[in-house]
Amino acid sequence: MSLVSIPVATTVRRRVGTGIVAWLGGIGALVAVAHPSSCPAPSSEEALRASRDGVAWIAANQLADGSFLYRYDRGRRAVEPGYSYARHGGTLLALEQARGVGISRATNTAERAIDWAVGELTNLAGGRAAFGPETGATALLVVALVERRHQDGVTGDDELLDRLGRFLAGAVTKRGSVVAAWDLATDEPVQGSTSPFFTGEILWALARLHAEFPRSGWDEPARRVSHYLVTERDDVEGWFPPVSDHWASYALAEMATWPTNAGAPAALNEAALSYARRQAGIFGLQARFESQRRPEGLVRVTRGPVALTSGIGTVGEGLGGIWRLGATESGLALDREAVGDRLACIAGLLVARQTHSDDPRLDGAWFRSDVTQVDDAQHAISALLQALPVLEVRS
Repeated sequence: MSLVSIPVATTVRRRVGTGIVAWLGGIGALVAVAHPSSCPAPSSEEALRASRDGVAWIAANQLADGSFLYRYDRGRRAVEPGYSYARHGGTLLALEQARGVGISRATNTAERAIDWAVGELTNLAGGRAAFGPETGATALLVVALVERRHQDGVTGDDELLDRLGRFLAGAVTKRGSVVAAWDLATDEPVQGSTSPFFTGEILWALARLHAEFPRSGWDEPARRVSHYLVTERDDVEGWFPPVSDHWASYALAEMATWPTNAGAPAALNEAALSYARRQAGIFGLQARFESQRRPEGLVRVTRGPVALTSGIGTVGEGLGGIWRLGATESGLALDREAVGDRLACIAGLLVARQTHSDDPRLDGAWFRSDVTQVDDAQHAISALLQALPVLEVRS
C-alpha cells in the first residue's frame, strides 16, 4: 500500500455539518415563509447529456495515477489538497453506472480508478482486504465492483469481492451497528467510531454481495445491519435530524430483489418499509425546499444559498432507490408517481446548475461559491442516471 496524505476528516465534517445546518434552517424557513417551487423538468436526453458532461469533467481532470481531482477553486484557479477513499469509491460507482447507459468515456476512466484503488488495498489476516481506514470506502468499492460485474459479466473480481466482503462483515457488531474506522496497522476496530453514512453503505455492499453470491452467507450480517439501521441507528448514535440516507435507499431496493430461499424470512419487513416511507418524506421535503431557492431577492434571504451539489444529488439518489423499491414492494404503500415527480425535479435542478465552459477545469462541473469537489460530480451523475427511467416514460 502506498502512503498517501489524506487530510480529509475536517473537510468531511465541515461539508456534512454545513448540509445538516442548511436542511435544518430550510425546514424552519419552510414553516415561516411559503414560496412556490420551480422544477424545470428536463427531457431524458438533457439528463443523459448532463451525465455525459459530468463524466467528461471527471475524465478530463483525472490524475495520471488514476486518482481524481478532488477539489478545485475556480476563483483562485487552484487545485486544493486532500483526498477521500470513500469518495473515490463513490465516484467509481458513478462511472460504472454511467457505463451502464452507454457513456463510453466512463470505461477507461473507471478502469484506471480501479487500478489505483487496488494498489491502495491493505491485505489483512483471514483473507480480508480493506480500502483505506474508513470502512465505508471499502463498501463503496464493493458496490462499484459489483456494478462492473453487472456491466461486463466478468467474474475476475470475485475473489477480491470475497476478501473485501470479509472485512466488511468483520466491521459489523452483534447488534448490527458498524465500526466506521479501522486501525490498519493493528488490524483492530476503532471503538466508538461512527458515521452517518457508513451504515447504509455497508448494508448496501453486503446486500449486493448476497444478491450476487446467495450461497455465501452475506445475508446474515446484512439482516443485522438492516434491523439496526431501520429501528434504532439514528437514536443510538445521536443523529438529529434523522439521517437522510440515500445509501440505505439503494440497499433496501437491492434487498427487495434478493433471491427467495425456502424457509428464509422476507428480506424486508414492515419496520424496513416504514423506514423507507419516512425516508421518502425526508427526501421529498428536501427536494421541495431546494426547488424554492433562488440566487437573489427575498427568497435568497429566507431560503439561504443553494445546497451543495453533492447534497442535492444524494436526495435524487435516495428518491431513485425509493422509486425502484416501490416497483417491487406493494407493501410500501407510497404514491410512486409523486416520488417520480420529486426525482424529476432534482434532475432538472442539476441540469440547470451545471457549468459549461471551454475550460476543462470547469466544463461539466457543478460549483457552489466557486468550489467543486469530485463528490459533487459523483452524486449529480448518479442522481441524473437514477432519474432516467422516470424521464424516459414522461418524454
